[in-house]
Amino acid sequence: MEKNEDYQIYASYEVKDVPNEKVKSLIESFMFEASLNMGSNYDARIFDRIIYFIINDFHYLPISYVAMAFLRGSLGKLGPGRLIPRTIYDWLNEVANEYKRLREHKEMEEHYKVRNTGFNLHKFPAGKAILKKIEWLKSGVITEAQWDKIPLIELAGMIADGFNVTPKNFGINGRKDT
Repeated sequence: MEKNEDYQIYASYEVKDVPNEKVKSLIESFMFEASLNMGSNYDARIFDRIIYFIINDFHYLPISYVAMAFLRGSLGKLGPGRLIPRTIYDWLNEVANEYKRLREHKEMEEHYKVRNTGFNLHKFPAGKAILKKIEWLKSGVITEAQWDKIPLIELAGMIADGFNVTPKNFGINGRKDT
């Protein structure tokens, strides 16, 4: 593959973004390599069927992933099989699943880079707020039923701002004040 100029140009392009003649040329070279690896031949009907599958069912795959399916499949890394359309379809399907998982993982990473979902512990000291709620519960100031009526973020913000916080700040008349 590294000597194929078309492959060097289109390796990162999705199949749908590559001219059909170039796709056919690339698939022909992939098929040739696979037939050498497997010690078998293929005819024009098999080739036409594979082109149809790739252009219609796997059009979203980058060319490099299509090449990887042929290489890994022909070397037996994607299961046993002959150089027939069904086997090649299975190879492409396996690689497509890997590609989808990788793409979803990258999208999730981007999502969390853009949208910071962390908790600002300087602005909202969550540990102190949790300890305060536990202290109130253990001392009998609040009951277990009242626990969820005290929002943790709001309590943490009040503690950070230096307020002397009591359950009354949250509309709870506790039995004792601390």
